Amino acid sequence: MKQIEQELKKVLDHMDDISMNSIEQQLKLFVNGVKIPKIAKPCTLGDGIVGLKKEDHDELLNLFDTASSNGRLIKFVPASGAASRMFQKLQSVLNRFNNFTLDDLKKYSESDSECKSVLEFLINLPNFAFYDDLKAALKVDDSSIEKLIINSPAEILKAVLFENGLNYSSKPKGALKFHRYIDECRTAFEEHVYEAFQYISDNDGNTKIHFTISEEHTEFFHKIVNELKSKLANKYILDITYSYQKKSTDTIAVDLENKLIFDKSGNLVHRPGGHGAILENLNDLKADIAVIKNIDNVSNEGFASDTIFYKKLLIGYLVKIQKQIFELLHLLDKKDFNSYSFNEIIEFVEKQLFVIKPTEFENWSDEQKNKFLFTKLNRPIRVCGMVKNVGEPGGGPFWVCDNDGSLSLQIIEQAQINTNDENQKNIFKQSTHFNPVDLVCGLKDYKGNNFNLQDFVDHKAGIITNKSKDGVELKALELPGLWNGSMADWITIFIEVPISTFNPVKEVNDLLRKEHQG
Repeated sequence: MKQIEQELKKVLDHMDDISMNSIEQQLKLFVNGVKIPKIAKPCTLGDGIVGLKKEDHDELLNLFDTASSNGRLIKFVPASGAASRMFQKLQSVLNRFNNFTLDDLKKYSESDSECKSVLEFLINLPNFAFYDDLKAALKVDDSSIEKLIINSPAEILKAVLFENGLNYSSKPKGALKFHRYIDECRTAFEEHVYEAFQYISDNDGNTKIHFTISEEHTEFFHKIVNELKSKLANKYILDITYSYQKKSTDTIAVDLENKLIFDKSGNLVHRPGGHGAILENLNDLKADIAVIKNIDNVSNEGFASDTIFYKKLLIGYLVKIQKQIFELLHLLDKKDFNSYSFNEIIEFVEKQLFVIKPTEFENWSDEQKNKFLFTKLNRPIRVCGMVKNVGEPGGGPFWVCDNDGSLSLQIIEQAQINTNDENQKNIFKQSTHFNPVDLVCGLKDYKGNNFNLQDFVDHKAGIITNKSKDGVELKALELPGLWNGSMADWITIFIEVPISTFNPVKEVNDLLRKEHQG
């Protein structure tokens, strides 16, 4: 504690956007360590993951229809990331090689995976939605660009990446042209809007979408949104809003002795705290039901039918379970212990919500039972689609041991667990499903008030990583992930959805998959 007090004194004259309380809490995490989750077992179909029955589809679709018609839905898309990671292999090949031809690349590709990826990119260049824009940037026609590909592929790569061309390495991922249609090409931003028409719009055509974006990308966003609104004005009422990740959610850096790091100007070194920081943006929306999906997970319209169908089912499932929960909360709120059966409520809580009662529950007084059940039911709800594990990167659904010895459903990333523990590593590897970030979230309580989502965060969660800045070794902190520790104390339901609903674009060649080609 003394070390923390000493470090805080240093900050007083260098306060930035981060509050003193936040700095203190972060320092404690560096000194004491973040909470490392202990996974008990993977969630599997029938044991933590629900498989939807065909006979239930009609009921869920009807519940969805009512919710969407009444304007209860908003789509929430984290979209602050730059596209630079999509082009890492292109950038790396440019950095490593000077002048090279397509034949050179073919030779390099035999033993170099990055060169192989760049070769695939160049050979398939006409299949990308941004191909015509690239030709325009280079001021060439089809035959001329073919010659460039053969003789000077580096010129092509530079035109894709840098300012004199498309400048894609500096643009937000959402502003990149993902898909080509007969009469237009659509960016990821646009594609998310078109997808939202299928399950977000109310009876009057109002479609609410919220994007979290980086401040430096505002101009790109405005341009795309204004063009969309103009094009679709006669058909839909677009309510598109955006927000920035708050500077107050930045995380500090410390040296290897947990001392704060300041830059040459004496300012506290800090960085964006990861996607968990946008919980505040979600909280600020004061929404009813939020449908969360990442900016890069959107398919060509011709392959979107499964995505739309299962999104409707997930929304319907949330509406159904929320209605049941609210009815029970109204009962429990009255504390008329003779009007309901604790055993029936516990059966619902355990079987439908995967909340396991404590072993001493039966010995509790009615007042204690009532309080326990009310607390467990009066929480935000998330219904999460889970896809069968086919080797895609990402976290997965697990039963996790809580501090009180009970188990809860959590989405866990490999970076969170103790990888020095062989047992934990083996349990993680046994995961049958992974998290595609396909969430439907109920954000209101049984009285119609919005939850304060900060009340349900595991603030001791997070990830500490070792990094280097200007030759100095340091430790950096990432806040509890949005669907990890930030939602740790939510009612959590995992539902199996098909792999066809998951079409991420992590690198540029992913756009060559059939789901993006149409």
